[in-house]
Amino acid sequence: MLKIAVCIKQIPLIEDANFDPVTKTIKRDGVNVMSAYDLRGIAEAMELKKQLGAETTAITMGPPQAREVLIDALAMGIDNAVHLEDRAFAGSDTLATARALALYLKRGNYDLILLGKYSLDAETGQVGPEIAEILGVAQVTGVRKLKIEGKTLIAERESEEGHDEVECQMPALLTCAERLINPLKMAPGSREAAMSRPITSVHAAELHSDAGQFGAAGSPTWVRGVQAQEAHKIECQMVDASDPEVAIERVMQMLEARGALKARVHNRRPVTSQIRKSVAGKDICVVVETDLEGKVTLGTLELLSACDALASKLGGAILAVGLSQTIAKHAGLIASYGADAIVVLDNPALEPYSPDTAAQAVAQFVSERKPWGLFLTASERGRDWGPRLAARLNLGLTGDAVGLELDAENRLVALKPAFGGNIIAPIISKTFPQMATVRQGVLELVNPNPDRKVAVETMRVNVSAPLTKLVREHSNVDHTIAPLDGAEVIVGVGMGIGGPEGVAKAKELAQVLNAGMCASRRVTDKGWMPRQLQVGLTGKAIGPRLYFSIGLRGAPNHTVSIKRSETIVAINNDPDATCFELAHIGLVGDWQPLTQALIDAFRRRQAA
Repeated sequence: MLKIAVCIKQIPLIEDANFDPVTKTIKRDGVNVMSAYDLRGIAEAMELKKQLGAETTAITMGPPQAREVLIDALAMGIDNAVHLEDRAFAGSDTLATARALALYLKRGNYDLILLGKYSLDAETGQVGPEIAEILGVAQVTGVRKLKIEGKTLIAERESEEGHDEVECQMPALLTCAERLINPLKMAPGSREAAMSRPITSVHAAELHSDAGQFGAAGSPTWVRGVQAQEAHKIECQMVDASDPEVAIERVMQMLEARGALKARVHNRRPVTSQIRKSVAGKDICVVVETDLEGKVTLGTLELLSACDALASKLGGAILAVGLSQTIAKHAGLIASYGADAIVVLDNPALEPYSPDTAAQAVAQFVSERKPWGLFLTASERGRDWGPRLAARLNLGLTGDAVGLELDAENRLVALKPAFGGNIIAPIISKTFPQMATVRQGVLELVNPNPDRKVAVETMRVNVSAPLTKLVREHSNVDHTIAPLDGAEVIVGVGMGIGGPEGVAKAKELAQVLNAGMCASRRVTDKGWMPRQLQVGLTGKAIGPRLYFSIGLRGAPNHTVSIKRSETIVAINNDPDATCFELAHIGLVGDWQPLTQALIDAFRRRQAA
């Protein structure tokens, strides 16, 4: 019989999390619930129990009220509940949390450990990979399909461009994507019955004799206060949409007046022409990531751009590190964005990719070169192996940062969004190298210098046999539309689009505009568009020059990630739709004739 553990977390509802401007803290006095991704973990555990037979245990760490989510888990059919409850755990960051959970999990000899892909309050997905590294087991993050044959797990995991097929042996740790399984509903009266069932309470001293391993004392990162993000008030200019042709003519005039029809004129900072010398303790390491076509990602170029300014202040060099020999052919591009040296980590076991071997390889580089900072893109892959590396080296890690700054002592200040981006937390690390994963599309690119030439070095590394086997990579990228990442114009669609036929019409608009496309979560859940084009709290963030919102009602889960858009045109047949609260130009009417009128207007403009 399988032994399955599900790690769950109690979080406040995002809309109920209040910011206290006096104490600069988050008030969690509203409704608290189980994190939505963790509900998938509970449901998958119950499905495996039904299919294969299993003993299931739910584990949470938190204050006394956190036992409420354990009661929910028991009501859904989980067999056992464990509460890590001790004031010594208070203030734990992701690594201290992972350490405590791993110490308990190690006792249970579990075949399978399940977590949600990430927590929706702080938007972190680090705990799962960190637990896997501490336990020395295989991990698969963002699982969307799962099959077990004997001791072998066969899974599909979400990737930046589609999905990967992977295999590994148990014991293993999986993080559950939204699309893995639907959450369970509690049967009537089940929660009342669960309230009388036993919950095992575990204290810090039972896990480790040194309480300094947990809580604030055991956390390598600390939050230097929090800042509320003030929403800019937008006065939406409504356009009479009774005559679509006349309405769109007026919209075009308004867009022209706003300058939204002209490409952005970038006044980008130039990269230094100097090739900086490497200085231990002052260098910055940027891990280079490539896509399925072998091209360097936009996120990597943004990181190099940001680090060019940091390195010049610190007095060290930028070391661009690659896990594949293919980056050598991009040496000119990488150097032009600020890299002072390129290091290729070499071992046949690094290809194909596995998070454990990637972490081992970069750990050797860090131990030898001792950089000041280590940065990687917060892509699906970066979120996969980055936390594992942090746990391996006991490093503090800020995940999904949206900004990198230096304080007066030349320490890294990584800006981390939380609660849907309504709050920004400046995070400082106590450990070196200081480490962060950074969201793509939030850092400014520099003006590259093609005259910069740097050496490419190969560093042989020793790694163990991979714990996961990458069987195949699948891409869902639609090459008939512009890439979403970095797009200046984007067409977004919601459920109001009606179905795949509506998506096809919106796609026609995107093709005319040479624009990217995105969708709400509900649209991607329906399969009308691929998940990689989902924008919102559990998707990507965008900041185009011009955004067309078609059939999107304006739910906070989506609008939180489009706030950086310079001009938003919203089309919806509901005059009370919240999309108009964030739009600059609004049209109330049938999206189909209005979208066709937009297509015709832009075609006429291009032909003129």
